[in-house]
Parts: sequence; C-alpha cells; structure tokens
Amino acid sequence: MELHESLYALGRSQGRELFNDADSFRGALDDYLDEDSASTGDINLLVDAVRLGAFQAMTTMLDSGADSDRAVSEAGARLARDRGSADVGGAMWALAVLGYAIGKVSDQQVRRYRTQHASAPTPPPAGPATMLPPTGQPPAAQPPMSPPPAPPGSPAAPVPPGPGGSAPAPTAAVWPSSGGGPAGPSSAGTPGPVGVGSYGAPPPSTQSFSTYGHAAPKKKRTGVLIGAIVGVLVLVAAVVVGGIFALNSGGDDDKKTDAKKSETTDTGTPGPDVSFDALNERYQSLATMVTSGMDTCVAGAAQSGQSERIECTFGQGTMVLTTYTTDAELTAARRRHLNNAEGTIVSDLQSGAYYRFDPKTADSTSTAAPVIYWDSAAGKQSAEITGNASVSADQLDGTFKAVTATVTPPDGISAQDVKDFNDTFGIINCQRIPTETSGESEESECRRSGRRTWVGKFDKANDLRRYRTNAKTLTNQDGQLVVDYWYNDDNSNGQQDDDEPEQGKIYGYVEEQDGGSSYGVLYIDDLDCRCYLQMYDKGQGDPEKLYKLIF
Repeated sequence: MELHESLYALGRSQGRELFNDADSFRGALDDYLDEDSASTGDINLLVDAVRLGAFQAMTTMLDSGADSDRAVSEAGARLARDRGSADVGGAMWALAVLGYAIGKVSDQQVRRYRTQHASAPTPPPAGPATMLPPTGQPPAAQPPMSPPPAPPGSPAAPVPPGPGGSAPAPTAAVWPSSGGGPAGPSSAGTPGPVGVGSYGAPPPSTQSFSTYGHAAPKKKRTGVLIGAIVGVLVLVAAVVVGGIFALNSGGDDDKKTDAKKSETTDTGTPGPDVSFDALNERYQSLATMVTSGMDTCVAGAAQSGQSERIECTFGQGTMVLTTYTTDAELTAARRRHLNNAEGTIVSDLQSGAYYRFDPKTADSTSTAAPVIYWDSAAGKQSAEITGNASVSADQLDGTFKAVTATVTPPDGISAQDVKDFNDTFGIINCQRIPTETSGESEESECRRSGRRTWVGKFDKANDLRRYRTNAKTLTNQDGQLVVDYWYNDDNSNGQQDDDEPEQGKIYGYVEEQDGGSSYGVLYIDDLDCRCYLQMYDKGQGDPEKLYKLIF
C-alpha cells in the first residue's frame, strides 16, 4: 500500500478530523506507518502542511467549489513559502496526498505531483553578480565581445558605442557568476545588481567618453547649422506621418473594438448536452431513466480524471453524474466512496458497486445527509444521490428506484463464508439492514426457529474481537456466568482442547429492557469468517435453552 493509500485508510479508521491537529497527526503517523513507508523528510512535510495551515486552506478552497488542482497548487505554494523552501513541487505533493486522504484528490493527481516532487531540481547557491581576482585588483581588460542574446520578449540591452560606432565599448571584464550567466532579475522580481562593465550598465550621464576613457574631442561649429536643417526636416516629416496615422487609426480602432466584442461574445467550445433525453442516453450504463424525478441538470466542473460531471437537483436533494477517463479513475472513486461506517449497506462487485448510508442508524438526531452511490465498470460512470438534511435514507430509496438503476441493492447475505456460517446453525430468512456497528461489512436480520437473530460480518478480526469483548461484559446474571464456551467446527460440546487453535466463542446472557421485560441472548462468533450471530428469545429469557436449541 502506497503512502497516500495508507493515509486514506488511516482517516477511515481514526476519523478524518485527525488531519486537523498536527500533534495528533504526527503521533498517528509514527504509530500507523511502517518504517519504509515514508522518509522523515516526507513525514515532516505532511505534518507541516497541517501545522502551518496549508491543509486547512486547501480544504476551504475545495469546499467552496475550487478545482482540486488549483487548490493543491495554491496551498502548496503557500506551504513552500511558509517553510522557507524552494521545493514547491514537494509541497504540492504533500497537499495532494492529504487531499487524497480526505477523498478530494484523485490517485492520478497524487502520482503526477509525486513525479514533480521526485524530479524537483535543487537550486544552485546564489553568487555575486561580479567577482574580483583574489588580489583585490580589477580583472584585466578583455577583447571586445558580443553581448549575449536577450531573452524572448525582453528589450535589447544597451550597447555603448566603440570607435567608429561599430563595436561595444569594453571597460572592465565581467567575471562569471555562480549561476553560469549574467546577473538577471532576482527571484523577488526586482533587478539584480549590475556588475562592473556588464551589458546592463547605464551609460555615463555627465560626460561622453571614448572607448579608452578619454574625453571626446569637440565637434566643429559647422555641424550646428547642418543639425538645425536636419531637425526642421525631421519635424515636418513627423507632422505629415502623424496626420496619415491619425486618418487610418480610426478604422483600426473600430476593427479592434469589433474584435474585442467578438472575443467577449464567443463562448468557445460548446458544453455537453444536458437535456434529459441526452443524459438518459449517455448514462444508460447507470440507469434506464437516470433523470427521472430531476428538476434541472447543468454541466459541472470536471475534476482530474473525469471527462464529464453533471449536477442535477430535485426536491429532496441533488444527484451528481460522473464519467471517468479510465477504469483506474473509476476504481479510485469507488474506493473513496465505499466504507464500513455504521449505518451503511455496501455491495462491492467488479461490474458495479452500491453504497447506502443512513446517518440516523447511529444517532436518530443526526443532521448528516443520507447518501446513495452506485457505479458501472462498463460505462466508467457513477451516480451519487445526496439528500437534504431533513430527508431520510428511506426517502432517497424512492428516488433510486424511480431511475431503474442497473445495480441491485443487496437484500440478503452477500459473503459466501457468512452463508456457510448460517447453514451451520440453521439460520434462514435473512434481510439485509444497515450495519449497527462500525467496522462491519454487512449485517442482516434473520430467523432461527422463529426467533429473531442478527448476523453480521466484520472486515477485520480485531473488530470482531472488540465486539466479542462487549458481549462478554453482558454474560453475568446475578453474579453468575450463564454461558461461556469455545466454539470449533469439529466439536459439538462447546469445549476447546488445549492444542486446538482459537476459532470462535459462545456467550449467553440476559438483556434487561427498559420496560422491565428480559431477553435471553445467545452469542456465537467465528474468527475464520469474522462473523457472528446473536439470537434473542423474549419469552423464556434463558440463554441455556437457546444454547441447547442450537447444539
């Protein structure tokens, strides 16, 4: 797993608010990353992005609708400036990594900025514009030489006349600077110091000197009369030329005005067709009638890795349709959307994924927005429906059904190992529900001998162990352990031999309800499939009887 993918996983496991505190972020990096995942310099760069506020500035721009490349570039330039570093490419790479970690920057962008970071040249040390020999004496005069060519678009450097007006006038030679060329503008945009005898040296203002520094001889007085005549002729010519130019300039101004109007009214390349019929045709890989129920659809700003982004609105929320440039970009977008948060229903198939998030599963007073996302590998497209704060996930289900999507939400057990687990204990009639514990990849409500039974699967074994520990705290009834057995496939008595590896655990306990009634609860898990079941019996309230019913 690469560094930006590791940070994305870190944010999912510990919460993205971790990236808002530099000290906590640094501690999490030290604990989470392997030694060879990132260099100390890269880690310091990432932490500085948070500590110096560049990451917060980037997220503010992104939340305001700014293009991700622009946000990364501007925040990266700020980070490099605040750190006093010339490695702007490295700073932009750090911001791109953090942007990926919060799902705002694509995998392709991170790799592009990483290339810039790896290939950023090290600036040479600044040197003086001129140097003197070690003796402190001026350098010996050099033969006349032609001035270096001026950069494209810049004014030509003045060249003092030599004898006969045909060659430059060398004074003292220019010693090479450490940069390998003549002194130019400084990085701050102000002119650098002009060296002795450099081509940028201003001409003397008080007295004319010849090539060798002597005063120029006085001209004869007859030149004054000739100069006056020439001056009168030049003045007359200027008046005539000026009149002609004035007559023609009006037409040129009119042409320029017309051209400017043309540039203002020219809309350039037309945007995508956002009519409902055109959208339904282009997004058939997602749904039969993807605009069903929509009020308006407009073209949005496509981000990196996207060839098209359409934003639609309807009474209960918004829908975003996206077309990706490559299969890899779709995979990266899917990875950013799918997670195992509490309140989710997830189906991750190669042909197309489905994701539903109900924030009220964990907290009935939550004001977070419900979300339904699905995609199509064949069309390299995705759709995301987001409800308003007052809209429930059940209401969004109606919008999803109306478009006749090409993916089917899971309505039962998805994982094969969970199906095998259910078969072992006779669990049937499972209906998929939003997960009720963070870290679960799926959860269903089922039946066993008429009793309500919940079956779930965790993505990681440690998450199942934590859930098991919670069940163990409830296994005491009046100070007495009710049921506490090990479960293995090859034994039926609930006892574990010393030489057998840990596989599963069986707990039984009584759960008191607020109304005074009691439920007998039997808990069984299996570390091999990272799954569990919890069977409830309201009438008897005796977990021992539930255990005997199963075994």
